Amino acid sequence: MKRSKAAGAAFALAAVLFWITLVIRWIAGDGALMAAEMLAAAPPERTGLAAEEYPAVGSLTAAFLTGTGRFQMVRAGANGEEIQYFHDYEEAHMEDVRGLIRLDTAVMRVALAAAALLLATGILLRDARAFGRGILWGLGILLAVLAAFLVWALADFEGLFVTFHRVAFTNDGWLLDSRTDLLIRLMPESFFIRLGIRGLMRALAMPAALAAAAGILLRKRKNTVTDGQKR
Repeated sequence: MKRSKAAGAAFALAAVLFWITLVIRWIAGDGALMAAEMLAAAPPERTGLAAEEYPAVGSLTAAFLTGTGRFQMVRAGANGEEIQYFHDYEEAHMEDVRGLIRLDTAVMRVALAAAALLLATGILLRDARAFGRGILWGLGILLAVLAAFLVWALADFEGLFVTFHRVAFTNDGWLLDSRTDLLIRLMPESFFIRLGIRGLMRALAMPAALAAAAGILLRKRKNTVTDGQKR
C-alpha cells in the first residue's frame, strides 16, 4: 500500500510538472498570442511601434524562443539605412530566455518519461485505491506550493518578478530601460501577468483531470470491495 501511495503521489507531481512545462512551451511558441498580449499590455502609444507591426514581432518572438536564428527586425530609415528594432544586449537577453525555454523542453520530456514509468509502476502494484490516494496527496503538495506563490504574487508581484529574474539569469541583461529599449516597452510586467493568468488557466486542466481520475480509482475500488462482501 505504501509503495502504491508513494507511486501515486510521485506520478501526480511528474504529470503536473510535464503539463506545466508543456504549457510554457505552448505559450512561448504561440506568436498570435504573444502579439495579442503585447498589444493589450503595451499599446502603440506606449511603444512607438505601429499596431500592424505587432503580429510580426509576436511571430518573431515565438519562432526565436522555440527555434533558431536571430531575435531581430529591421526597417529602412529615411536615408535608406538599415535600422534595427532591438539593441545587441536585447538580443543577448532573448538568447538567455531561449535557453530557459530549451531547459523547460528538456524538463518536459523527462517529466513525461517519469510520469509514464510511475503510472506503469502503479498498475503493476495493483492497488488502485492506494494509488488514487497518492495522487490526491501529490496534488495537495502542489496546491500548497501554488497557494504560496499566489499569495506572494498578490502581495508583491514586482518582488516575485525580480526574484525570478535574479534566479533565472546569471547576468543583469534583463535590466532594460523603457526609454531606450523596445523590448521592455513591448513586455512590461502587465504582459507577463496576462500570460501568467492564461498559463495558469491552462495548467489547472491537469490537476483537475488527475483529481477526477483519483476519484474514479477510489470509487471503483470501493465498489468492488462492497460487491465482493455482498456475494
